[in-house]
Amino acid sequence: MGFPHPTIDLPGDWPSIRSEVARVRHHDSLTDELLALLSGDVHPVPGHVCATSWVLSPDGRHTVLVRHRTLGWSTPGGHVERNETTREAGLRELEEETGLTSFDVRSIDDSPALVHVTDTTNPTPHRHWNVAWLYVCDMDAPLSVTEGARWFDCDRLPEGPPDLAGCLKILRASLD
Repeated sequence: MGFPHPTIDLPGDWPSIRSEVARVRHHDSLTDELLALLSGDVHPVPGHVCATSWVLSPDGRHTVLVRHRTLGWSTPGGHVERNETTREAGLRELEEETGLTSFDVRSIDDSPALVHVTDTTNPTPHRHWNVAWLYVCDMDAPLSVTEGARWFDCDRLPEGPPDLAGCLKILRASLD
């Protein structure tokens, strides 16, 4: 797709990313579709593999969101580069956007939690296939103000991507 850095473009043959996605805990039709694209199947809309890091408070009542210029308040995340796993990319993006590091968060599982998508038209129509990782973090961990990272009550979410509340419902259930 010609992105400025070496992203995981879809469709394409990406066996290492495919093996991560095959372990997704909440396996659904989006997971199946992404697995097919990672094997080279054709899709009507080109795309990229992205990673998101969902951070919840230990009681699951709050989540960390960052201010995104087009999405509104969103979970930290971004493009996976060719030399990364989705987990590495998600942790890199988490640190860049929130200041939280792997020392601040505790992983809920050794597998991705779910797959969700974000469609965009910037610069041309394409889809971000987000491989989501779930973490827990104490709410007193310092957040960077660079991207406007903040804790939000999961029951009173601000304006953001259409799948924000639905993803959080699935992820919060994973804490039980």
